[in-house]
Amino acid sequence: MTVYDSQINQIDTSNYLKHTHGNPIQRRLIERFHQVIAAKVLESAPDSFLDAGCGEGFVSRYLLERSPGLDIAGFDWNPGSVALARASNPAESYLVADITRLPFHDKSFDVAGCFEVLEHLHTPRQALRELVRVSRSAVILSVPHEPYFCLSNAARGKNLDIRPRGSDPDHRQFWSRQAFKDFVEQEARIAWIGGSFPWTICLAEPIRGG
Repeated sequence: MTVYDSQINQIDTSNYLKHTHGNPIQRRLIERFHQVIAAKVLESAPDSFLDAGCGEGFVSRYLLERSPGLDIAGFDWNPGSVALARASNPAESYLVADITRLPFHDKSFDVAGCFEVLEHLHTPRQALRELVRVSRSAVILSVPHEPYFCLSNAARGKNLDIRPRGSDPDHRQFWSRQAFKDFVEQEARIAWIGGSFPWTICLAEPIRGG
């Protein structure tokens, strides 16, 4: 048994369970989600990428399969998830960090990506501000597209005891696509906003002071 295999048995985060679920519809939705965010990350041909809230390294691995020369750094608040990301992508750099106080210099990365993280935060604007600060050319973000995310969960009988009905119990923010656009525009310039059901995906450019 490898270190990677032994660590898998210790991981039960919602992100890990989402990415390893056996339901074929859910797996297809996640595959499509990965395709869209990878296309948006790689269309600017970055040399470096920050995987913010990297979880167990699923997005990093997907990007590296399509762009082996990409220099990736990642972080997460969960030490167990970071350990698995390191084992999964041993050539890249991962650490435990707070998204509202990033341990990186200004403009450290060509692109910063943050997927399925901001909706969990009580203070998402501070996190967004930090992502913009450390990126040179773009930030790429995803959050659940509400109310469709909740409705799709409720339709399959998931999280019916959570309010809003169908929501993940850890979610603190519930953005429609327009509301998320308005939120991002407080700190960055929207270049593209779209999605991959049931998620909103946004590409934005940093706004630099004069």
